[in-house]
Amino acid sequence: MIRKLSLRNFRNHALLELKFDQPFAYIHGANGSGKTSILESIYFAATTKSHRTSEEKELIKQNEPFAHIKLVSDEDRYEIVLSKTGKRASINSIEKRKLSDYIGHLRVVMFAPEDLDLIKGSPQDRRQFLDLEWMQLNKSYLRQLNTYKNILKQRNSLLKKINVDDDYTFLNILGDQLYDSASEIISERRQFIKELNEHLNEVYARFSTHQVSLVYHPDQDEKGLKNYLSKQQKHDILYQSTGAGPHRDDFSIDFNTFDAKSYASQGEQRLIVVALKLALLRLIEAKTGKQVVLLLDDVLSELYKEKQSIFLEQLPKEHQIIMNSALPIEGKHIQMIHLKKE
Repeated sequence: MIRKLSLRNFRNHALLELKFDQPFAYIHGANGSGKTSILESIYFAATTKSHRTSEEKELIKQNEPFAHIKLVSDEDRYEIVLSKTGKRASINSIEKRKLSDYIGHLRVVMFAPEDLDLIKGSPQDRRQFLDLEWMQLNKSYLRQLNTYKNILKQRNSLLKKINVDDDYTFLNILGDQLYDSASEIISERRQFIKELNEHLNEVYARFSTHQVSLVYHPDQDEKGLKNYLSKQQKHDILYQSTGAGPHRDDFSIDFNTFDAKSYASQGEQRLIVVALKLALLRLIEAKTGKQVVLLLDDVLSELYKEKQSIFLEQLPKEHQIIMNSALPIEGKHIQMIHLKKE
């Protein structure tokens, strides 16, 4: 359980310190008071990633040289110092230079309005979800992903330098290496989707009688990718880029066998994504045997009234929940945290 959060120069928070003494903390306050930034800072402390931006400089308060996040849980102390030149992360005052040595210690699942991009957004949005969530559970997947990206970079660099009449020996070597790594990634992603679907079916059934499922769409299966890399060198040389592989994968969310993007309402889409995040929480717990911190950013808006009450009743009581809204709610054993505009 997270016990304490300290922020300095993070987003609009010049200096903020919060203590959590209940498993369910509810942060409320006017728009612009920094509710979402608190959840974002916790997510960043766990994953070194923001759910709102890929430009990490945006996390630093305007006209300040750095941002500092310090988080204390029952087990460890996490610190991240973010400057315009990079970030430094440590656990219990020991700096972790490799991402693989840092992530996966503090396990969090977050729902935010931006997560609707899992339905409405680009394939890149969905690939980022696959990668970030699975790498927290599977260190070998993280290593394989880094290997693939490095080989892909080398191959694309070579494709910009050679001509169709040149010798393909080195290109084929890189193609074989790329395939070995890619086949592992495809297999891992297929397994992740399968396991996540098992939990999603059970979670979503508590909210709705509709049927939902994730469908993995590899750009090429293992056989197809092997064939492409061995026979389509000229195509890639002409386009100066590797035209097939896991870097082009996608998945879709089916709603009663149809694409949720087109056939589910806004409220239904939100409910699907919320259920997906709760399924992810269950998957993490099942694989690690450890509790997960659930972060919920503006989760109740656009859910129908009856769905709101069902959702609150179905929240997992055994995990810490940190939730925000513009309005307070009533309930027993809830720590209410009121924010004012700075």
